[in-house]
Amino acid sequence: MDTTRRTFILSLAAGGVGALALRNGLPAAAAANPQRGLRAKVVRAGGVLKIEINGEVFDPLAYRSYRPTPELIRGFAGTGLKLANITHTGMLCTLDVPYSLFGEVWTGPEQFDWKAFDAQMALFETNAPGAYYNIALQLDTRDWYLAAHPECSNSYWNLVETAGHEPWRVDTAASLQAFLRQIEARYGDRVFAYSLLCGSSTEWYTNSQGRGRPEAQIREHPIKMAAFRKFTGDPSATMPPLDVLQRTSHGIFRDPVADAQALRYWRFHHEIIGDAILYFAGKAQEVLQHRKLLGLFYGYLTQLNSERLLQEGHLGYERVWRSPDIDMIYAPAKYGSPRSFEGASGYLITVDSLDLHGKLVFHEVDHTTHIARGTVENGRKIPGGDTKLPDTFASRQVLRREFALTRAKGTALWWFDFLGGNYASAEMMAMVAELVRAQNRLRDVPMWSVAEIAVFGDVPSMFHINARSSIADDLLVRPPDELARIGAPYDIYTFSDLDHERQPLKQYKLCIFLNPFLIPKEKRDFIRTRLQADGRTLLWVYAPNYIQNNGLSTDGISDMTGIAVAGREGDDSRVHVAAQGIFARLAVETRYAFGGKISPLFEVQDKIAQVWGVYQSNGAPALVSKKLAQHTAVYSAVGNLPAAVFREIARAAGVHIYYEGRDPTYINSRLIGIHMQGEAAPEIVFSPGKPFRLEELFDGGTVQVNNGACRLPYQPGATKLYLRDKPEAETP
Repeated sequence: MDTTRRTFILSLAAGGVGALALRNGLPAAAAANPQRGLRAKVVRAGGVLKIEINGEVFDPLAYRSYRPTPELIRGFAGTGLKLANITHTGMLCTLDVPYSLFGEVWTGPEQFDWKAFDAQMALFETNAPGAYYNIALQLDTRDWYLAAHPECSNSYWNLVETAGHEPWRVDTAASLQAFLRQIEARYGDRVFAYSLLCGSSTEWYTNSQGRGRPEAQIREHPIKMAAFRKFTGDPSATMPPLDVLQRTSHGIFRDPVADAQALRYWRFHHEIIGDAILYFAGKAQEVLQHRKLLGLFYGYLTQLNSERLLQEGHLGYERVWRSPDIDMIYAPAKYGSPRSFEGASGYLITVDSLDLHGKLVFHEVDHTTHIARGTVENGRKIPGGDTKLPDTFASRQVLRREFALTRAKGTALWWFDFLGGNYASAEMMAMVAELVRAQNRLRDVPMWSVAEIAVFGDVPSMFHINARSSIADDLLVRPPDELARIGAPYDIYTFSDLDHERQPLKQYKLCIFLNPFLIPKEKRDFIRTRLQADGRTLLWVYAPNYIQNNGLSTDGISDMTGIAVAGREGDDSRVHVAAQGIFARLAVETRYAFGGKISPLFEVQDKIAQVWGVYQSNGAPALVSKKLAQHTAVYSAVGNLPAAVFREIARAAGVHIYYEGRDPTYINSRLIGIHMQGEAAPEIVFSPGKPFRLEELFDGGTVQVNNGACRLPYQPGATKLYLRDKPEAETP
């Protein structure tokens, strides 16, 4: 790094520089030394996506905080982390305190307060020398912009009303490009990436359905109306009233004909946000020319439950994920019970689709640790108190569990101190350092997926559902938590990537289809010619192919599954699975049901199908299997299958089960991680072969595996991550 700029920014840390409000120029000290041409890209090394900076490959581990302090930055840097995220915005967050206490940076059209920007950079440069930065820039409408453009909505609270407004896009893109040029000139030799933040929580959410803000009510806003007409190609199109938007004509389903107005709006509602993302990403790349990485938060298909999935704008993610202008997608760790000490951890996204597209996933670990603050500066409570970890032991094991999850999946990770206090202690830094050391041990170890289960979640189908039903929870949110407990790894994809050229279909013995209510003809043909073959098992849940072009039909379900399915009277969805047949291993009979009242319901009327589970109310078949010419079809008329049922279906499909308990496991060709939540030492069964050793990466020690089996040393509540000295299988 050049001495002139270092001297310049270090003087800021000492308080020696006043405000530098610029329009187009730079201070002489910064302008004298243009950026050195740092180049960064995503590369695949040893089967895993990593970050290359100026030819050097970095394991993608990083840190982040909205309340960075010298002690916190020194602590993270002291663990060996070289990648830091810095958020530059003085806008208020949802708790009505600023994201950054350094003050607002973007002060007018192509005007920036470099005092606020440089002061935060100086803090990092002083306390983390040699770090590389991911600079996060918030694109939302500031007060000064709204004052000058009263026709605009506040994009932070109502992004859908602003996202398609061409003047806002043009103005914001001009400032974004000016900002990028000046940051590159000042700090380009240390910046490896940029993040585009917008919408509620900076995650491209739109809270347009009145979630707590009067101005967020859905309405016929002139700007949104113009964007809607452009989207539909209909200059006379009108916004459907709220009752039409919320109506479903067929139980929880929108009919493609009767509810066409609502379907057209909901597609617009999501796709206009995805389109805005692509617009700004393209404008950013006009400056960056793909020399730096570009990322953002978006696409939470397996987390947004009930009304949120339909209302908050994330179902426009498929085009965004495929864009060559975007290199990274971020998502917090799965919320709710998966974060608790008793949880299983997890992703908010169909993570393996992003790997198909060569996009790096950053998994954000922002857990409410045992030392986390309860309130922010104005006294408001910080979310996450319901899953606050109780003590040092719990925090350490849950952080280990998130690490094990991401190592097994090969995704990136950053530790997020959030609004201050989650990691701000020597004790917490020691936990992070332990994980960095484990990654150093893994740095040159090739690894890859050995999952024999592929799971698919669909996007377009969810435009058709009643947002107030439990169906998104039942079919998309809860299943990954149960699948983490079956003792076998799985990969999860967006349904549209079913026929992706890099899709490793030969690897999978069981394919699980969570929610493809609407299956295009080309996908149906692909399933029949490519998936229904090689003795593979296909598990269909609830209503696959139920939505046809001209309406809804159980014939579509029967045609897709090969199992005769009919409608069912009533709304009792309780299913009983007896401990017999393929479920003979179950200690007791098992029951499952939808989380709320769901209509329509279905039952099986197929005399050839083997019945595995029945409705408790009348004994009608609800879970069945049918052997067909080249594959086995399994159909469950009800969602929320428990881990034990998933496991036995997988076993019947020929999937290797490594562990029989409910402890969550994380497995790839070289790693097996486990959080010991049970009351006995876990017995792990590998494929038969030569003896090998397991090296524990957190606490040390080895375990010998003979005849394909071993029993792990038992430590109640502990998370362990073991490295095999020989891979599970040959490189795919």
